[in-house]
Amino acid sequence: MKKIVLLIPIVIGSIISCSKSSDGGGSTPTPTPTPTPAETPVAFTINAANNSVSLTNGFAVTATLTSIMPSSKGITIETTLVDQTNSANIAQSASITTTSAVNNLQLANLPQQHWCMATIKVSSVATPSNSASQSFTVVYK
Repeated sequence: MKKIVLLIPIVIGSIISCSKSSDGGGSTPTPTPTPTPAETPVAFTINAANNSVSLTNGFAVTATLTSIMPSSKGITIETTLVDQTNSANIAQSASITTTSAVNNLQLANLPQQHWCMATIKVSSVATPSNSASQSFTVVYK
């Protein structure tokens, strides 16, 4: 008899701990959101190298996307130019948004006889933090 008395609280405790929730137990679990696939990291090449020489105050450079286009929205390409003699930023044309893999760019306003650091930055329009940049030096002789 003592064994039954001891067994009853154990059985009742087990039943209570396994019982369904107070909402009737008919609710469905909240679905886990499907993660958005990450974009392929932006990668590109340029056809310019350090110590490039220009015979005019402009310099043509081609940026070619070598990665998969990061989204259907395309990429943004920014060009910056800094005079290495006085660290002055030299105004360039506004950034462009494109879905083309090959993009012809034009650096402008190169000061004569001053080495400049040109930087090309390519970013995903959909995810601006997905970006890459490349720099090179150029001079207008």
